[in-house]
Amino acid sequence: MRSAAPVEVSLRDHVAVLTLTAAERRNVLDVPTATALQEAVERLGRDPDVRCVVITGTDGVFAAGADIRELESASAEENLAYNRRLRASVNAVAALPMPTIAALNGHALGGGLELALACLLRVASTEAKLGLPEATLGIIPATGGLARLPLLIPRTAAAELALTGDLLSGAEAKELGLVNYAVPAAEVLDRALELAAKVARVAPLSARAIVESLCRDGNLPIADANLRVEDRLAALLASSDRREGARAFLERREPRFEGH
Repeated sequence: MRSAAPVEVSLRDHVAVLTLTAAERRNVLDVPTATALQEAVERLGRDPDVRCVVITGTDGVFAAGADIRELESASAEENLAYNRRLRASVNAVAALPMPTIAALNGHALGGGLELALACLLRVASTEAKLGLPEATLGIIPATGGLARLPLLIPRTAAAELALTGDLLSGAEAKELGLVNYAVPAAEVLDRALELAAKVARVAPLSARAIVESLCRDGNLPIADANLRVEDRLAALLASSDRREGARAFLERREPRFEGH
């Protein structure tokens, strides 16, 4: 029986936690879940009080991709429409202006891993399985994974994962640099929240400028990217938070950033 709320959002200070809650269906990213995910993400993106977003799952599952039974019973046109729906939700996560963290409390497979790849940072359970098994089903990862994965790990490793459908443990993903931390399953969300709290303590305008530089300028020549960074720096130099940061440093206290 489908959960009435496949996506839930809670706020902890300046950190939003977005939880996929249909663990009885392995948090498959079906159309209702993808739609709810995108709607929640877009709301958070417009909230100036949110400084970091954590995405996680429940009951030992982060997210699977599509429901294979539904794919099997659908036409090619219906499957393409579904993929566009899922890609839009994953791209909405990638487009968030604030830092994002995927807390991989369990398996992240297919579209579930592609969702995690759309986040800027990742914390995984050492026991979790991560992979892109689509080629073993006669399809391919088509919601951003083939583009994002080679940006995070060596191209040869990305090619092997996509071509074989092999699964990595969270510990192996850490060795490859695919995740920032690999910890026991019971510690994943706490570790992600600890990281989110650190991110939320820095100047929010600075954090957003760093996200823009890392995530939007990657295909630019270095000289052009540097010019964009300088434009962002100019805006930061005129901000109240920049002055607050300097004062706090000189007064040897914690800064009180307000995001303007």
